[in-house]
Amino acid sequence: MVEALRERGVLAKVLAALLSIYLIWGSTFLAIRVAIDTMPPLLMCAARQLSAGAIMLAWARWRGEPWPRGIEWRNAALVGLLLPGVGNASVTLGETHVASGLVALLLATIPLWMALLAGVGPRAVRPGPAVLAGLLVGFGGTALLIAPGIAGAGGAAVSPLWALLPVGGALSWAWGSLWSRRARLPGSPVVSTGFGLVVAGATLAVLAAPAGEWARFEPARVSTASLVALGYLSIFGSVVGFSAYLYLLRTISPAMVSTYAFVNPVVAMALGALFAAEAPTPRMLLAAAMVIASL
Repeated sequence: MVEALRERGVLAKVLAALLSIYLIWGSTFLAIRVAIDTMPPLLMCAARQLSAGAIMLAWARWRGEPWPRGIEWRNAALVGLLLPGVGNASVTLGETHVASGLVALLLATIPLWMALLAGVGPRAVRPGPAVLAGLLVGFGGTALLIAPGIAGAGGAAVSPLWALLPVGGALSWAWGSLWSRRARLPGSPVVSTGFGLVVAGATLAVLAAPAGEWARFEPARVSTASLVALGYLSIFGSVVGFSAYLYLLRTISPAMVSTYAFVNPVVAMALGALFAAEAPTPRMLLAAAMVIASL
């Protein structure tokens, strides 16, 4: 694969994109924790997606990128809802109760969901014995993470239902990623990502109303640290990260793209331990070993 990429002149771009989603996305779990410290989770997530999407669409317009046509609008919107919409919202809501490093581990199940979903449907690729064994070990580690007694954001045990949110987000992300590879999307990845982010952000802003977040939101109480974290999530986590991710999905295999799942939990757990007093428990380390080994 490396030689093929070198011949196409895209090896440097692929390596840069991989490094982006390895390190930047690994750090976003801590950034989310800081951002929602003084901001409601859905509104924070909506502000992140809307600002990032607006930046990307403005950039694309300035560069004269081709605008979507016909069904491309709908497909870009659906990818936005499945990935940054459901995916990021579930992580953000999960982190209101669950430690950021643990949420990162639950998101590491995305490749497991991809392998499982790839074996369903008319174009199914049936998993072999080794893949099935990996799936069993990986989901066993996931079950260990979400079983009763998991550590919450403040160290106390919380309901496993909160841990199920990131697991649902991982499933949505995996499905959306696989579907986006065969869907007819806008020719410009910048336009496609930007429009998807705007749709996701607008949807979350609407959903924040029945959740009561608009009523209890007090802008004057938002801290400088939360605003800085929001800016980081918008520019780096969304603009840079999603652009790199969708570029990789169009350029290399899903298996290679999903290798970020090895790195993100390590980065997230290290940052959580250093800056958020989220020391991993023996149970988390055992589950992490099972999930990463299964990948």
